[in-house]
Formats: sequence, structure tokens, C-alpha cells
Amino acid sequence: MVSDGDDDEANVLRAAQRGDRAAQSQLFTRYRERVARQILRMVGDPSAVDDLVQEVFIAAFTALPRFRGDAQLGTWLHAIATNRTRNWWDSQRRRRRREDVAAGRPSEPQDDPESDLVARQQRDHLYAALADLPDKLREAFIARAIEGMNLIDASAALGAPISTVSYRTRRAEQLLCAALGLPWRAS
Repeated sequence: MVSDGDDDEANVLRAAQRGDRAAQSQLFTRYRERVARQILRMVGDPSAVDDLVQEVFIAAFTALPRFRGDAQLGTWLHAIATNRTRNWWDSQRRRRRREDVAAGRPSEPQDDPESDLVARQQRDHLYAALADLPDKLREAFIARAIEGMNLIDASAALGAPISTVSYRTRRAEQLLCAALGLPWRAS
């Protein structure tokens, strides 16, 4: 039996597929925060989130008439967000190659500048190590370790078999530990 919420979602989705701006706005409102959280966990740069969220929904609404419903809308949006984030990582990697990494960024004043600097350096080191991972390994690691998805959900979101997602996650952990100078133990 379909609940009223599922029926409402289906009606809104069909209207959005026909180009109904109000229905698209409803979908945007329903999924915006979920997509933004995913993107923030993947990129680690709050200043990039709004632009990427907009890119995700522009791509989604452009492709929405072709959405067949083989996956849940949230899963489909997750895949689009993953692709847009992959593009962002690629552009950041290219930008980083062009820029002088040693130039540094202006620091923001904090209550405890020393511990904030250490935390910022650790975070930057982690995100640099994540950026250096191959896309598929990074996506699997983020889905499993950062977003906390189980293997089934990660498999559906990434469009890869469960065993592949499991392997990619373990391999990403191994490479990250090596990059960060941490011991790695196979589970």
C-alpha cells in the first residue's frame, strides 16, 4: 500500500518532470539540505557547497524528464552530486597544479589560533590526501566512512557491486593511512 507521503512525492515528481516550476521548487526544498550535506562531506569546503548544490539541481531538473524511477529520487540525486563533486575535485586538482601551494591562504581569526592552525592543517592534509585518491576509491570511502552508508546503500548510490564498494573502501583507507603516516590494519 502506498502512503499519502509516497503518493504526494510521486505527484510532485511527475509535475516536476513536466517542467512545473512549483513542483521543482518543492523537490529542491525537500532534497537541498541532504545534497548539501553530502557535498560538504565530499569536498570539505563550505564555500563550494552552494555552487555545487545549484549545479546538481540544474543537472537534475534538466535530466528529470528522462528519470525513469529505476532508483529512488534521493539515490539519483546522490549520483548526480557525486558526479558534480568529481568534476569539482578535478578542477581543484588542476587549479592546485597551477597555483603556488606555498602561497598560503589568509587565516581567519580564532579564539585559539595555535590549535585552530593545527586543526586546519590536519583537515587540509586529509582533504589533500582525499583529493589524490582515484575518484572511485574516494567516492567509496566518503560514502562508507564519512557519510556512514551501509554497503547496500553505497552500492546503489555509486552504481557498483557491494564487493567492489567494499574493496574500494578498504583500498582508500590503506592509501589514506599511508598518505597521512598512520598505521593501517586490514579488518
